[in-house]
Amino acid sequence: MNGRTILIAVSAVTLLGALYYLNVPSSSNFHMSGKTALEDGVPGLEFRLSQISRNPPSLLVTLKNNNPSSPFTILRWNTPLDPQAANLGLFKLVDEETGKEIPTDGLKVNRLMPPSEEDFVTVAPGTEEAHEIVMNKPWLPEKKPAKYKVTISGKFSGIWDKYGGDLQSSEREAYFDSPFSGKPFTSNEVSMRVE
Repeated sequence: MNGRTILIAVSAVTLLGALYYLNVPSSSNFHMSGKTALEDGVPGLEFRLSQISRNPPSLLVTLKNNNPSSPFTILRWNTPLDPQAANLGLFKLVDEETGKEIPTDGLKVNRLMPPSEEDFVTVAPGTEEAHEIVMNKPWLPEKKPAKYKVTISGKFSGIWDKYGGDLQSSEREAYFDSPFSGKPFTSNEVSMRVE
């Protein structure tokens, strides 16, 4: 091979390498944009918030199962469907006027083990479960009128892709071993008015 042929070959390899490098996502970009539904949360489940009252301020939390074939049985603990939801630190409130986040420190709630039947809810495919949460807690500022941007987020403690009647008592007791335990959830943002 002569010098000209070597120069052309090296240039072609360099050009192909540069094109490959520019068109293949880096590992950090791949992880950011290539997340699957399982990494993001439970596929098909969606929490939605809406305000249903201004005085006292009340939110309706709706969990919808958009999965066409799988039911989900959920342990209510530490989710927006928990009767203690407003005290668990699941809510993020930001004052719309000041942009300041309102501290919503979660309380430690003692639970009776094993979870009772009432601690579980099943959401069949295409159905939803709703829960009203009154936001009149001591940590909420007394300023009225006021507007807050509100979202919820957290992690499921126990969740199975089957009907509640199909769960064994041993599965209910070992809820932390459930297939989707630890998967995150989040909601839309709603503007909550307090009067």
